[in-house]
Amino acid sequence: MKTILLNGTWQATNGRTGERYPAQVPGFIQKDLMEQGVLPNEYDTLFEPKIEWVEHDDWTYAHTFELSEEQLASEALEMVFEGVDTFAEIELNGKVIGHTENMFMSYRFDVKGVAKARNELVVRISSPTETLKEKEKAFGEDLFLWNGISPRLFGRKAQYGYGWDWGARVATVGIHKAVKVDGYEQLRGEHLSYRLTSISQDKAIVNAHHKIVNVRGSAFEAEVTYTVYDGEQAVAVRKETVSVAPGERVYETSLEIANPKRWYPLGHGEAHLYRLAVEVKAKDASYELECSVGLREVKIKMPYDDQGRKFLIEVNGVAILCKGVNWIPLKLWPNLDTAEEYRQEIEDIAAANMNMIRVWGGGTYENHDFFAECDRLGIMVWQDFMFACGDYPDDDEFSELVRKEADFVLDEFGSHPSIVLWCGNNENMFFIERSRKKRKHGFGEKLYFDVLKEVCRKDTLRPYWPTSPYMLTFDDSRYEGDYGDLHSWYVWGQTHPYEEYREVNGRFLSEFGMQSYPSTKVMDAVDAEADLRDPKFDAMQKAPNGIQRLFYYTVGDYRLPATKEQFVYVNQLLQANALRYGVEHWVSRMPDTSGALIWQWSDLWPSISWALVDYGKVKKPSYYYMKRTFQAPNVVAKITPGQAEASLHLIHDNGDFEGRVTVEFYDLATDKVVKTEERGVKAFGHQSTELEKLNVGGFDAAQTIVFVNLLSSGGERLARQAYTLGKPHQLKLKPAELSVTTKPMDNGDTLIAISTDTFAKDAGLLNVVGTLSDNYFDLVAGETREIVLKGALPEGFAIEAASLNGVKTISYV
Repeated sequence: MKTILLNGTWQATNGRTGERYPAQVPGFIQKDLMEQGVLPNEYDTLFEPKIEWVEHDDWTYAHTFELSEEQLASEALEMVFEGVDTFAEIELNGKVIGHTENMFMSYRFDVKGVAKARNELVVRISSPTETLKEKEKAFGEDLFLWNGISPRLFGRKAQYGYGWDWGARVATVGIHKAVKVDGYEQLRGEHLSYRLTSISQDKAIVNAHHKIVNVRGSAFEAEVTYTVYDGEQAVAVRKETVSVAPGERVYETSLEIANPKRWYPLGHGEAHLYRLAVEVKAKDASYELECSVGLREVKIKMPYDDQGRKFLIEVNGVAILCKGVNWIPLKLWPNLDTAEEYRQEIEDIAAANMNMIRVWGGGTYENHDFFAECDRLGIMVWQDFMFACGDYPDDDEFSELVRKEADFVLDEFGSHPSIVLWCGNNENMFFIERSRKKRKHGFGEKLYFDVLKEVCRKDTLRPYWPTSPYMLTFDDSRYEGDYGDLHSWYVWGQTHPYEEYREVNGRFLSEFGMQSYPSTKVMDAVDAEADLRDPKFDAMQKAPNGIQRLFYYTVGDYRLPATKEQFVYVNQLLQANALRYGVEHWVSRMPDTSGALIWQWSDLWPSISWALVDYGKVKKPSYYYMKRTFQAPNVVAKITPGQAEASLHLIHDNGDFEGRVTVEFYDLATDKVVKTEERGVKAFGHQSTELEKLNVGGFDAAQTIVFVNLLSSGGERLARQAYTLGKPHQLKLKPAELSVTTKPMDNGDTLIAISTDTFAKDAGLLNVVGTLSDNYFDLVAGETREIVLKGALPEGFAIEAASLNGVKTISYV
């Protein structure tokens, strides 16, 4: 195979004005124009109406390239577009060679006899918005949706680009993945993957398969060698001679691995990876392919119980407590992320004791680097197909386009063991039910209960779930929370108090969340002088009535701070309080509740949103709260203001546990522990166990902090949780003097020590970009806490520490 990459600087011409601009491939024209100063960038948060014209115009990308005589003489010569956004006509040397209509798929075109020594390549991209409007008009019905514009439903394009309740409208146009020319002789191969036929302690039988494309008109023989490697050692080899028929055909064989090592999710064992390689040799050509192999069995189990039916994701026979986040694209620009960016994000997710990422259906299928990092770290991926919050068409033409996309996605990404579930869509069950009363033809469910389900039948490595949330019925009015997975949005979405999370006994919480402002680092980058009601900040809030809701929830927990910076600090603490309150409840119910996936991991522009990590890559307090809540083993106390008893739960989702729990009642007036309780604990299985009740009666909510500690049988402290008996605004906190020192470590990291003279509530380092081992915790009087920052502090960065003790409030609240 002789491959020439055509990535780099092309020329893009606007079809309306004739203006020409340099354009990067891979890339998007909006990104190019922002970098060239033609358009404002996202830190001008009022930029949407200023840039919208781009999506309504046609754009022509042009590039000149050369091919050698050897390349031109190749038996097969093909041009490959790994991703075009979205509706394009492609012309080489004045001849149309193909069209694209789906940004999620790659396209391959025969250019033998069209290509020359010097070539002119032209890609004419039609306005996505105008094209989609025409498709909607041809369909003949108005379809209902949340977020964006209704024409988005008619195209296979990243849906979030038309605006969401956390994202700006940037309907991208461009060539967003690699472009290349492949020249080869006789044959090529693609989509190496495998199935797990059987596995036991002694052996695993793996069925390896891949596609061979024979470009000749007759069959020929080829020698095919499959090898499974464990590190550099070959542990299974199969060599055979096959007759390769003309055209495309899948070839497969079985390999036996002795004493197999399984792939386990994070916290449950090693995420062991083998490497599968195939070498194909024919008379005039040869090639090699490889992929990772993770030996694991995944099942959805739904046994009946008194409440309804559980929803358990079982890996290698173990029901996993799924702890994690929902993933939206990292940027406004889908699929432009680097391997290093993926590595940093997913390592941070793993560091927070999370073991699952749900890739949300309104974004994009991420690159292989994303899945490879999840493979490596043992992070399970719940992978939605790219449909979200809408009543999609299901006519024959659209259904066929979806079928082709699903076939491509399974072939392209199905070898990654981290993907443990395919899901048909995000939140479209509501629209299916509504469409039965509204639509003239079709009800929408054909895509998820027929087309996608049928495609996924061929994938035996993971189950298929038709929609999220899904309660095993088309009538969701009776069974919400008792079956299937649940998106819990009464809190925030309907402005219910977050204390109602304890009334939500869903079987698997695949979405829930609480908003907060981003860091002052992000807000200052937008406008350091603006107040919180400045239009620039209002534009960052895309959720309906979002600003009102933020204030409603914040003043429920805290007195109103006197400054913008301190309001942001306590508002972020509010987000952390709410998430902790809900997550502690749900993990305490394992296995009756088996999943808690927070909406959402990160921001893709300077947003006021539900994210744990903001656009400046500053981790909010909620990140560290969740890290402590998701750790295993763990102990949590479900304290309710005004109630003398609290339930105490041992979380041992990674297996049996024996140790001790100690409870300390800390008095803020004297800065001393005034009472200590201790009890031995012993529990079995992968679940949560309720312990003997904890009596918290007789203590003043304004003066008391309760520390609950989990110790190993040898006395090592494994977890420490701090609780108030009431709301934070009730606490009588004394002024605290925080002291911070830093010291470079030999490995390049930075050791940071924080100390206090009196009890300090939620002591935290502000605006730190990077990964801290801990942050936003309670310190007792005289305590010094050492934490580690991965890497060095940025040059010139001044550490600022804050605590709730130092927040000045307005006098009349």
